[in-house]
Amino acid sequence: MKISENCSYLLALLLLAACGKSEESTRTASEPSYELIKVDSFQVENLTRVRITDFSETENIYLGYSEAENDVLEISPEGNIIKRVNLSGDGPGKLGNWVPLGLSFGPEQKRVFQLPFQLATYNQNYEQIENIRIQSPLPVRTSFPLSKTAYFMEDGNPRYLVGPTSFLSAHLLIYDEVGRDTLQNFSLLYPESGDMKSIIPYEADSYYKKTPNIYTNLMAKSFFISSDKLHVLQGLSESIQVYDLKEFNLIKNIPLTHSEFLKYDPVPIGTSMDDPRVNQLSSMAGRNLRIFDLSDELWLVRYFQGITNSEFELRNSEENPFRFVDANDKIKLIVFKNGEQIPGELEVPEGTMLFSLGKNKVLVEEKPSEDIEEEFTRYSVYELRIIN
Repeated sequence: MKISENCSYLLALLLLAACGKSEESTRTASEPSYELIKVDSFQVENLTRVRITDFSETENIYLGYSEAENDVLEISPEGNIIKRVNLSGDGPGKLGNWVPLGLSFGPEQKRVFQLPFQLATYNQNYEQIENIRIQSPLPVRTSFPLSKTAYFMEDGNPRYLVGPTSFLSAHLLIYDEVGRDTLQNFSLLYPESGDMKSIIPYEADSYYKKTPNIYTNLMAKSFFISSDKLHVLQGLSESIQVYDLKEFNLIKNIPLTHSEFLKYDPVPIGTSMDDPRVNQLSSMAGRNLRIFDLSDELWLVRYFQGITNSEFELRNSEENPFRFVDANDKIKLIVFKNGEQIPGELEVPEGTMLFSLGKNKVLVEEKPSEDIEEEFTRYSVYELRIIN
């Protein structure tokens, strides 16, 4: 009798375990896993480095810029330079000695150049169409364009999101408490009138509104416009903010969870840049780096997890100063599908992830050789795919 009861008990346990495994398998199968796969590559032959900033699906060309030469390049998907234009210097249609902060395709096949104090547009023959003054307190100089200029259409007219904090950390504009309290996220440019206005204040519960101090080099943001909405990811935020494009009201916060996200205390306004606490914020703190809208369904968030003081000491040296952008083991990718985070994280590809190409693809600029000076720049196209 005892043997029979024991057998029945064991059988029941086995059945329960089998059911549990079945449910677990079903649950796992319903949550797809993803991976980034290299699907294409090309190289651009040029004496100096080339930074590609945008792609036109309509014209089937990339838009790029050659470092030091300051040439605007139109490049085929195979990497061939099909047009080279230099707009440096003085005179009608020229851009002076400024390297554009933003370089991108715009409406009606325009080429849009955003400089620190002006936004200029050109037609396909690089004849200047518009030259609009931008009110900006920062004469930012850079060796190549930082990104593209975002825009949306309203009543048949483009609305450009401009200003240095579209590309750089907003702490650069904070000199005193008044500046901190009045700062907003974007400047909106109306090209038909030249008017500008500040839009989207920092939310009351944002990380930097909760302290009188500032987060040096951590107040950058990444954003994209899709389906008549502006999606914004702040440097230290644990959510993606979604705004409408009419009144720029906050519609919702989409939660974002990092597997690891080291934080350091903010510093008082005016703290010297050589203060060790500033180095902690600038080099060691975790931060969101970029959000990529790969398609209507899929987004990628690229972020740096951060490192401790002891890790920094091990990784930093005079010969090879630590740069968080090179710490690929500490940079991760989070997948969002239909506005919800997918469990797990992905490793980042080697190189610099530049921008989305649509159709679940992203363009990556590969690292140059450290041993020889190359007369080409290599690029790869990666696609986000479900793992079968």
